Amino acid sequence: MPDETACGDAMTDNSTLPPAGWYPAPDGSQGSWWWDGSQWTQPGATTQTSAPRPAFDGAIPKLAAVTQALLIACGALAAVIIGIEVLGFTAVTNVLDGDMSSVDLLNVYGSISPVVTLLSSASLIATGILWVIWQHKAARQVAGLTRRSPAWHAGSWFIPVVAWWFPYQNISDLWKAIGRARPSWLILWWLLWLASNAVIQISARIYLAADDPEQYRSAMAASIVGELLSLAAVPFAWLIVRGITRGLEERAALPQQSPETATPERPTESTPSEA
Repeated sequence: MPDETACGDAMTDNSTLPPAGWYPAPDGSQGSWWWDGSQWTQPGATTQTSAPRPAFDGAIPKLAAVTQALLIACGALAAVIIGIEVLGFTAVTNVLDGDMSSVDLLNVYGSISPVVTLLSSASLIATGILWVIWQHKAARQVAGLTRRSPAWHAGSWFIPVVAWWFPYQNISDLWKAIGRARPSWLILWWLLWLASNAVIQISARIYLAADDPEQYRSAMAASIVGELLSLAAVPFAWLIVRGITRGLEERAALPQQSPETATPERPTESTPSEA
């Protein structure tokens, strides 16, 4: 029977590799290890293979398509709101400068702003709901390859403080799980998203507390900045949904690896068996 040194040296020459079998431990420890003809395996260990993948969820591409369409709608409505807020800002500035003819512009602003804001909010809510469902299903496809469960992928968006960072990490994990490098612009998307939400909330608070034209103008200015940030984040969000969905489809098309295989049972004799 070849000793462990011979086995180790033979690994560099396929023509002299010993046959599969149980041999003295190559590290000099007590007991024997399994030699499968090409590598050593400690007793009780199993060969490293990936767990069976779940069947691909056909709803993911459909959810992704609708989410992408809604993201485009959100971007379009953000652009409309920017135009309306610029109209209102200009009208208030003219009134403060003594041009009372701009009062009519303020009336136009007051009549269309609530309608567009309502449409924008409804579109954003619908997009958020579909995004969360899409992300939960995507995380289920790569369960075990991300640091958090699919439930966390969905729920982290709604938990205070946690929502500032966990969703970004979860999206990063999905990129890695599908075998793709995390895009360099991913952090930019996340910062734009956080900044837009913060500024839009500030604008809403100023508007609700405003009691003079100057404060209303400040609220409009903050709203313009917030919507610009939101508009800038939309293309990145669209690319995220498309990229991860395509990665999942490509991963599902790959052949499944064979199930995990255990090493043969070690002989009960006190000395290793010879092959």
